[in-house]
Amino acid sequence: MKTIIEILLLLGFLLAGLCLRAQEITQTIRGTVLDKESKAPLTGAEVAVLSTDPVSGDISDVDGHFKIEKIPVGRHTLQVTYLGYELLTIPNLLVTSGKEVVLNLELVESAVQLEVATVVAKHDKAEALNEMATVSARSFSVEETSRYAGSFYDPARMATNYAGVAVGSSDDLSNEIVVRGNSPAGVQWRLEGIEIPNPNHFGSMGNSGGGISMLSSSTLSNSDFYTGAFPAEFGNALSSVFDLNMRNGNNEKREYALMFGALGLEGAAEGPFRQGGKGSYLVNFRYATLALLDAAGISIAGDVAPKYSDVSFKFNLPTQKAGTFALFGLAGQNSAQFYPKKDSTTWEGEFGEWGFKETATTATVGLSHRILLSNDSYLRTVAVASRETDEGQEYWLDPESTYARQNDARYDISNYTYRISSTYNRKFNARNTLRAGAIFSYSAFDFTYDDDDNFNDPKGENIIRLFDNHGEGSFLQAFGQWKHRFNDRWTLNTGLHYSLFLLNQKMAIEPRAALEWKLDNRSSLSAAVGLHSKREHLAAYVFEGTLIDGAERTANENLGLTKSMHAVLGYDRRLGENLRLKMEVYYQYLFDIPVETLPGSTRSILNGTDIWDIIFIEKSGNEGTGRNYGLDLTLEKFFTNNYYFLVTGSVYRSLYTPFDGQEYSTRYDGRYNMNALAGKEFKVGRSKKNIFGLNGKAILAGGNRFTPIDLEASIEKGEQVLKEDQPFSVKAGDYWRLDVGLSYKINKQRMTHTILLDIQNVTGRLNVFLQYYDNKTKQIETYTQTGFFPVFNYRVEF
Repeated sequence: MKTIIEILLLLGFLLAGLCLRAQEITQTIRGTVLDKESKAPLTGAEVAVLSTDPVSGDISDVDGHFKIEKIPVGRHTLQVTYLGYELLTIPNLLVTSGKEVVLNLELVESAVQLEVATVVAKHDKAEALNEMATVSARSFSVEETSRYAGSFYDPARMATNYAGVAVGSSDDLSNEIVVRGNSPAGVQWRLEGIEIPNPNHFGSMGNSGGGISMLSSSTLSNSDFYTGAFPAEFGNALSSVFDLNMRNGNNEKREYALMFGALGLEGAAEGPFRQGGKGSYLVNFRYATLALLDAAGISIAGDVAPKYSDVSFKFNLPTQKAGTFALFGLAGQNSAQFYPKKDSTTWEGEFGEWGFKETATTATVGLSHRILLSNDSYLRTVAVASRETDEGQEYWLDPESTYARQNDARYDISNYTYRISSTYNRKFNARNTLRAGAIFSYSAFDFTYDDDDNFNDPKGENIIRLFDNHGEGSFLQAFGQWKHRFNDRWTLNTGLHYSLFLLNQKMAIEPRAALEWKLDNRSSLSAAVGLHSKREHLAAYVFEGTLIDGAERTANENLGLTKSMHAVLGYDRRLGENLRLKMEVYYQYLFDIPVETLPGSTRSILNGTDIWDIIFIEKSGNEGTGRNYGLDLTLEKFFTNNYYFLVTGSVYRSLYTPFDGQEYSTRYDGRYNMNALAGKEFKVGRSKKNIFGLNGKAILAGGNRFTPIDLEASIEKGEQVLKEDQPFSVKAGDYWRLDVGLSYKINKQRMTHTILLDIQNVTGRLNVFLQYYDNKTKQIETYTQTGFFPVFNYRVEF
């Protein structure tokens, strides 16, 4: 901690000189004004910065573009008006000296047409960007991923602040999330409007979480997050959906950003391909190790040595008549290794004698095309190719054989996916919008696993190939949805999603409906109901081989789709101009759940997190069910007057019924989760153009659940034995954590410096992670989660 403080003080002294001269520092705000539903540009919209004196503004041109120059740095209020459209107000827009503010502003046409006046309506900051979303959805900004304490610029970590979302059952270093009691494996990630593989470092295949996101906040734009009852365009998801958007690079000016800190180095570049052109590029690269934290005396991963790197990019290519093309992608690699010492007295925990080396990669590249077919319709097509690999080796040291390596195993897993989607959107009038589309995907899966009892076997004569699997399958989806606004108070969204798994011809027809009633200008009621389905990872259908316990696992190509019915009732109330109360009651009935179909078995895929939980189910069928129900509460003070707060709470149950017919708590049945966040900014410096930020967060949640250990049986057998007939009946004590974030932003001419210190678990509380049987002590021991974890960064934009 002393080293961290010294580094921060040094940075502070180096930057202090930048604040001595007060001068007027300005920046440009520009962008495009569009119709929210048809995406057509709006000509003649009035865009004004209300917080300048006098008011600055511009009128959008024939392409919807506007440009307002010489805006002083700081926070401003932007307002957009257009005849026949609802007024759009964006408060507290942050303008810095290092980067132009480029906005896409989408206006909603009024359902009640007025001839000589602009319709006045309040813009809901938390409202989803997707106009078809009615309940259990909200948008989030890139600024929030850095503002909220403990978020680390990570969308998944930021989402844990929302009602209905809890930290996963993994260690605090993981960003996996549990949404309304569902497994993290049920979270879907989308990028640029299409499903992609898990975009997180140190995640396992088939899971949705990991250590940290591969997508840097430098490349992201405002995006949506859904917690249930999704619109009809979203399929193959049961739990939640991250619908992420990458921003376009600046097409008028070249800009750069550099960041270094505890988790490594990062650089970003953007700009036009040529001066005067409309195209742009945006590229970001990161390389990270934990070496700096280790030097500060903070070992968050023990003796494990993790590394990761990633690159993300977007090339935006508008044309005169053929629409807009965009080439985008991300690729990440991470590795970790641990070599136990040849001294059994130094071994700690259940697997202290085990060593491993693992490398995983994920890559996705995509091409999107959007073309306006008319002023009221557009066609958007997206195609992506993805590859995931995970390879490594593991072994254990035998102290009775002079620490010889035993059971040296090598595995190689790869997954390939090719996916294409096309969506047609037609706005008939202010009251009616139709959206329809189709998605086709092809996946291939390979898995080999070799075991060699004799490590000193250069010719490989003793290698046994336990697994040698290959499988492939195609998945077809289609959807149609219709939005009808009866008037300015009643809105109906209906739709249908169709899924067909071509490997076994299993299908699902999923009707969806949502209704919103605005009681007055301050409150509204909403309700949604629908069916949803998910195709499990391809390994669930094609994997076969001999399991560790000697049991034979045969392929199960006839396994059906996992299904769920979602029902949500919500109430939204504006308590003040910037204060909001939201309540949602939900019920989810899960059916056709894959479970192990052996007599007395309590295993269900609802408790799984990745393909390993699928592979080690010996015999499976769709005989399981589950239930999730609860209440989500949100009290939010939007960021105004230089401060904000967010209080969320959830009480819920998560239950499942396996093959034995009894109902049990799932692994994720925490029963309650509460968050309280607050933050304030202070204008500092002679010119008051610099900003000091202070943010805090407190979490209280139900502890992890695990299956009890049979101590007597474990002692007798010499290894851990679980009471399988009592699944997840043991609950750890309450989980609570306090996070603190500090930031200091310095604006100079054409350059912005930012120092950030984010401390997760500032009190150092050791929450219980799991229990295990230690055969050395003949006792049940406890693993705890990460303690005090500081992350500091220095960022410069120019």
